[in-house]
Amino acid sequence: MAGRQLCKIKSRGHVSGVCAGLSEYFGVDVSIIRLIWVLAIFFGVGSPVIIYFIMAIILPEYDPDSVYFEEYVDDDDEYDDRDRY
Repeated sequence: MAGRQLCKIKSRGHVSGVCAGLSEYFGVDVSIIRLIWVLAIFFGVGSPVIIYFIMAIILPEYDPDSVYFEEYVDDDDEYDDRDRY
């Protein structure tokens, strides 16, 4: 997966976009990432708040020209170019 980069996406984030960036990078729903983060805070797994703020400072912001995210392409298209000829 060349060109894939972990970054924060402020336009989709509530605080700084770290969870939104993680969800795009790992290909899961952002709600699942947020739920895991909140559970980690309540159960005291490591230092999630400190890790979050470090990631918010270190991670670059999303730049659509330099970051590659796989997009869903509907191959079941009604119009197929092969049928035209």
